[in-house]
Amino acid sequence: MNGLPTVLAEHTGSGRRELEILVAKDNPWFEGHFPGHAILPGVVQIGWAVHYAVALQDCPSTPLVLEQVKFKRPILPGARLTLRLSRAADSIQLRYEYCDAQHSYSSGILNFTNSK
Repeated sequence: MNGLPTVLAEHTGSGRRELEILVAKDNPWFEGHFPGHAILPGVVQIGWAVHYAVALQDCPSTPLVLEQVKFKRPILPGARLTLRLSRAADSIQLRYEYCDAQHSYSSGILNFTNSK
């Protein structure tokens, strides 16, 4: 996936990974979204979470269902955030959240199964 953020650090724990990321001011995903007031598109935020879930959490390549997706604050050029990826040991549902020390920017659940 082109236009990924810069990973500054990575922390792991039981069923959990945290990536400290920097969203470059010149990231190509900001082009045209929106002129004069750039924000990172929601579909890109989900795409990055899927990318790192597959690369780091050994998940299948495509989630079948997105659940509880919430966009709470816009992610602006130059943002320095933490991307949290977590799942229970017996689950292939993965929760993601973009946050900093003060705020949650967006979150959701990537469900890699079709059972509900």
